[in-house]
Amino acid sequence: MAATTVLAGATQASANPNDCPGGYVCVWGDSNYEGRFLFVPGTSRSNVGDHMNDLTTALWNRTGSRVCFYDHSNYGGSVLAIVSPGESRGNIGPTANDRISSWRAC
Repeated sequence: MAATTVLAGATQASANPNDCPGGYVCVWGDSNYEGRFLFVPGTSRSNVGDHMNDLTTALWNRTGSRVCFYDHSNYGGSVLAIVSPGESRGNIGPTANDRISSWRAC
């Protein structure tokens, strides 16, 4: 699965939330869509990888499906958040903050 990530040297780049394309799930490392980010086409990511594992604070579901975010890779552990189509969260709150490792349509 293709994904777009940006890391600029030792500093972490930010992406404008409006850069999150339709049909993608986009996650950011800091609140208010700041810090490191990952944009993934479709509704499934079995492992976010080292760049974003357990580092997500903000997200935007730009797909047409409800998406469940999980505590562990391969959709394991607890469901930390359920996000409706088109919904964004500038801060996912203490239950899910810095814990997301995978997601899929649910």
